[in-house]
Amino acid sequence: ELSSRCSSPRVGDRVAMSGGKHPYWGSSLHYSQCLTGPMMSSAVFGTLFAGMDVMQGARFTPSRAGFYILGVYAFNAFQCPMEAIHGRQSLLHNGLSAGILGYAGVSGGYLGVPFLDHSVFWRYPWLRMEMAAFGIYGTIAMALGALGGKQL
Repeated sequence: ELSSRCSSPRVGDRVAMSGGKHPYWGSSLHYSQCLTGPMMSSAVFGTLFAGMDVMQGARFTPSRAGFYILGVYAFNAFQCPMEAIHGRQSLLHNGLSAGILGYAGVSGGYLGVPFLDHSVFWRYPWLRMEMAAFGIYGTIAMALGALGGKQL
């Protein structure tokens, strides 16, 4: 069976050894495929996200499209070292990657916290927007990864 994003031969839950010497995960082949593989999909989905902003009334700018393209690429690239450490793909990698990007985006003022009214932060002063963003963006990414067939 082949992995969905990186074409590594798998045996059960472990990756077959490439050439009998070195594991695929963490190798230069893994990193080259992991870092170059999502380039086209990042461009497509980043442009789609910018288009969704335009449909909601925002003005299209190249910097807005670039922000989304870079964000989607960073989401995929952040998972590469996690895959190398654990030797497999995981929903937890999706959650951590999206959570970190959500935290950074909200703390930098580039993103908002979806699905939460701002009154929540008045009612619960100990809950910071960045913490909520980490949880919500991470949960969304884990749900999408589960729909795509990734396991915990």
